[in-house]
Amino acid sequence: MIIIPAIDILGGKCVRLYQGDYNKSKIYSEDPPQMALKWQAQGASILHIVDLDGAKTGKPVNTRIISTIVRKIRVQVGGGIRDRQTIKRYLKAGVFRIVLGTAVLEDFEFAKATFQEFGNKIVVGLDAKNGFLMKKGWITKSYLNVFKTAKKLEELGAKRFIYTDISKDGSLTGPNFSALEKLIETVNSPVIASGGVSSVNQIKQLKNSGAEAVILGKALYEGKIDLKEALNVS
Repeated sequence: MIIIPAIDILGGKCVRLYQGDYNKSKIYSEDPPQMALKWQAQGASILHIVDLDGAKTGKPVNTRIISTIVRKIRVQVGGGIRDRQTIKRYLKAGVFRIVLGTAVLEDFEFAKATFQEFGNKIVVGLDAKNGFLMKKGWITKSYLNVFKTAKKLEELGAKRFIYTDISKDGSLTGPNFSALEKLIETVNSPVIASGGVSSVNQIKQLKNSGAEAVILGKALYEGKIDLKEALNVS
């Protein structure tokens, strides 16, 4: 089980949202690169970075901060990445993996071409609410079924997925295990769990369910989970 601390950037600061609501954000650090160093010092080998401003506006906003973090630790980055040029720029800057959501949900031809060109460098973010996928920073409903769409994207060449139940994100009420397990059964590709994780026991359960990795956010920032202890699950 790979443990991936999350750093969500809004207005240049490290924050956590509650259930994807931009009006319910809490600042945990004024210095995201310093937070990245903190998680690295505690043993993290990869971070999950989300440009929340970029996700909302449709184009990267916090690239300077992300570029600084990339020089310190391996990262996967999402938020506002909607075209091939942006993907190439991030990869050239040293980003390990790119997380795509809106772009591949809105254009399957783009998705297919992107998967073919960049392969394992692309992760598909499946952000769900009431069984449907959300896009554009979790603001717009796509009316696409999570499981059918995941299978379709895998057929087009997707190599890895991140599954987030938005209603669980930032709630510390535990992941949506049933939906996650159904997704793992639906696709053959690795699945990364995200949203609602609040204990090491839940991490163990995610590992047993077949998840490749887990992204930890609020539980780390609120001290509900000790990163070093979580890393021992792997």
